[in-house]
Amino acid sequence: MQQAFERAIGTFLARVCVSAADSRPAIAVAYSGGLDSTVLLHLASWYADAHALPLHAFHVHHGLSGNADAWVDHCRIQSDRYGVPFDVSNVLICDAEKRGVEEAARIARYNALGNLCRGKEVALLLTAHHRDDQAETVVLQLMRGAGLPGLSGMPAFQAQHELLGSGVALGRPLLDMSRGELEKAVLDFELPYVSDESNTDVRYRRNAFRHNIAPVIETHFPGFSGLVSRTALHAQTAQSLLSELAVIDYEACKSEHHADTLDLVKMRGLTVERLDNLLRHWFYKHGAQLPSTARLNEIRAQMLSAASDKHPFFDFGSARLHRIDNRLELHPNQGVPPIEPTLLEWHGEPELALPQWSGRLVFEKTDGPGLNAEKLRSGRLTLRPRAGQERLKLAANRPSKSLKHLFQESLIASWRRAWLPLLYVDDNLVFAAGLGMDVRHTTQGESVALHWESA
Repeated sequence: MQQAFERAIGTFLARVCVSAADSRPAIAVAYSGGLDSTVLLHLASWYADAHALPLHAFHVHHGLSGNADAWVDHCRIQSDRYGVPFDVSNVLICDAEKRGVEEAARIARYNALGNLCRGKEVALLLTAHHRDDQAETVVLQLMRGAGLPGLSGMPAFQAQHELLGSGVALGRPLLDMSRGELEKAVLDFELPYVSDESNTDVRYRRNAFRHNIAPVIETHFPGFSGLVSRTALHAQTAQSLLSELAVIDYEACKSEHHADTLDLVKMRGLTVERLDNLLRHWFYKHGAQLPSTARLNEIRAQMLSAASDKHPFFDFGSARLHRIDNRLELHPNQGVPPIEPTLLEWHGEPELALPQWSGRLVFEKTDGPGLNAEKLRSGRLTLRPRAGQERLKLAANRPSKSLKHLFQESLIASWRRAWLPLLYVDDNLVFAAGLGMDVRHTTQGESVALHWESA
């Protein structure tokens, strides 16, 4: 078991460590105190000691059980026994009626673990999912009619997990081990653990499968969890190939004159299957809700077949799909940008957060070209939306051009332009977000360069 664990962690760290500077990244264990995570903490502690790596134990208090406080105490004691720093995060379960308790708790748990990792500068989070968990996941996805992404189950390593957030990789080093092996390890190493009473509640589908269905399948198909896990690996391979094909099709079908949009004329040369694969890839890339097969059929029918003067659209939660002329565009549902000028005051800060514009204005000291710092401090600064007819001169050896022309040259999508404000000093346009500063108002020598960072 230790050898298999060491190989798995070594593989994960090789993907996390991309330079000599992070050759000893901090790792953390998601430690609930249950049997599985107890074995994980035991092995991780051994590995961290052997390789001189910083290790943390993170616990999430969901507040769903009357025993939750006692579990925190247990986890703290066991972490202290290993000499591992212990941290706990108390979470509030939201949307339980809409999502179900299990899913709402999972989202809250991963969000909390991601925040704990960033707070302690942890690069790799380990969870205790094992082979039987993988089999349960795949079978439950099959019962939902899932496609290849669902039947792929859980990957052993994820460089980024959408619920953990940025900067934290996720590793599952026990994924090739069975629940029986972990139960044996608890006995062999005499490891104390807690039992969550909710794990026996068969009102939850996963528990119902684990306690009522899996034993029957195991009777007729011995070792079925290993076989299902092998199927998950085959599905992961097939999904990887589809992802590579989607990237190829995206490069072939993207619009030449509008950033990150799809050209409908080019898309019509693809088969239905490749079209659906491309659209799913594109939606996922933008963090949009992935459509069902029926929804994809509807999108193809309306977006590819509508008359050129029609502009159909579809909502996908955080994004909206539009057909504009002969291209598809995904617009985030950000609401409406300000229509009135925003008065600013700058006192030398490195940046000004502007949540109403979904971004921030960054001030960087430079030796030029840049804007005069004293004028920025004393002048009347306003952020304004575009009114039309504005012009900007981005280089001394080039003529001024309309903002519309410059946005088109820069391949900035039309929906994004509305969220790129203009900075005026007194009544002079000195900076356009997404484009740059007007050289007619810049100076050489000690000055300030402006940049815009969208949220």
